[in-house]
Amino acid sequence: MRGPTPVPLAPEEPHYPLYNEVVPAPPPQPEPIPHELLHLWAMLTQREKWSSLVVVPAQPGASGIDAARAIVEVGSQYREKPIRFISAEGLPPGSAARVAWEMRAHVEQGGMIVVCIDSVLSNPVGIEVALAAERALLCVPLGSTQFSAARHTLDMIGKGRFLGSVTLQPKGRKK
Repeated sequence: MRGPTPVPLAPEEPHYPLYNEVVPAPPPQPEPIPHELLHLWAMLTQREKWSSLVVVPAQPGASGIDAARAIVEVGSQYREKPIRFISAEGLPPGSAARVAWEMRAHVEQGGMIVVCIDSVLSNPVGIEVALAAERALLCVPLGSTQFSAARHTLDMIGKGRFLGSVTLQPKGRKK
């Protein structure tokens, strides 16, 4: 028999699911935000609009860095653009102008920024940074803050700049 040479047929695509496919895992879901942080974010953003916020400890030896980072973390989940964070704790003399410039430049590009400084009672360099920010948040450590130190901090920066205050748990104590 002579005739045309048979041409092999292309294998058909299977119509059933392939079980050896590598399927990427779904992206991890962010952990739920604690209610206290949601309330803080609402308090900070609903009272007044701001693009730059300085977090200020009420007294020397205290730090507001945990509060500042929490604000940035929560805010980044609610905004399309991330919120920038600058730690200006331990700012040496002469460097406040650079931090203030970075704040303004970021805000001019449409961003929000949170800056953490030292107590202005122990490091007055932070006053220039605080005055460059649109708003401020006072961090008050529980059980150790002297009322006079908190009041003096408010007076040095200007009471009208503060959106409010947060209390901080002493280090080593559980919430």
